[in-house]
Amino acid sequence: MTMHPTGTAPEKAAMLTLTGYRMDVLGEPHGFGGFLFDTAGRLVAQDGWTWLYTTRIVAGRWESWARRFHPETLEREAARLVLRPAADRDRAVLHHVIAVAPDFHVGFLCDGRGITAATAPAPDGDFTIDPDFALYPEVGWETRGGAVEGWSLESNGAVVPVSEDAGSVTFWQGYDSYRKEGGFGELGWARLRIDKVTRRITLEARHEGNPLKFLQDGAICARCGGNLDRDIRIGGKHAFFFYTRPTRRTLRIGLALSEDPLFFDGVEIAMFDDLMGDEQVAEKFEALQFGDQLHLFYESMLKDQSWRTGVRTYRLGG
Repeated sequence: MTMHPTGTAPEKAAMLTLTGYRMDVLGEPHGFGGFLFDTAGRLVAQDGWTWLYTTRIVAGRWESWARRFHPETLEREAARLVLRPAADRDRAVLHHVIAVAPDFHVGFLCDGRGITAATAPAPDGDFTIDPDFALYPEVGWETRGGAVEGWSLESNGAVVPVSEDAGSVTFWQGYDSYRKEGGFGELGWARLRIDKVTRRITLEARHEGNPLKFLQDGAICARCGGNLDRDIRIGGKHAFFFYTRPTRRTLRIGLALSEDPLFFDGVEIAMFDDLMGDEQVAEKFEALQFGDQLHLFYESMLKDQSWRTGVRTYRLGG
């Protein structure tokens, strides 16, 4: 893959310098979904290898696949199909997968209308959709005050742990609203609970402070971002990657920094990078750190309308 060590150099809060770019990490039309994380929001890895979840369109329906992947060297193994959409849905896109126990993995996914959950006995096991959990749009900021028709919700790569004991784990899950017609959407938090005994997943509350104030004046949306790895700090602050559309035909990558892990207080925002190569869309950001290098993985749609997994590398420290 061609390396392109050029781009929009970030300044101020971003403190990142682009050092590399690969438009298509996998060499096949699999869009980035996410990595496997533990209940504390840290990458699950052994000898540098973790599990990568991707999405692929088959006969107009979005499936989820899993493969072993080394996020530092970008080595990968063959993918396995782990989840198909429900009969009355057109997609099942895993984005946040949690290893709760060795035989209990929970994945949050977009089904085309909202967020549902699925469980599997292994990271690459067959996921089964939980019939009792759903987070669907409600009239309000999620629909810009209008009816719910035409809107959906998507989980994203943001999580803030709340509590955990032998019986359950509770956390804030990042999510965003989306309306394809118009390209609208904003970001928020929902508090979720996973019962380790009954293995039920419940929605406890939407955050009263929603939505996050990332939408810039005149922009259409600020959505589809986050960062699951709780150890990532930029300039000593928590990092939240997202994209914004200044206009319907333009897209920029933004970075929010704050000492508040929920990003309600003291937030600094920088628009620090743009689309590259054949990219038409860049979204679903998750960053991992290796030494002074930050690897920013994301899903992209290329000019040929295929969805891919891309990565940009940045040197930390300005």
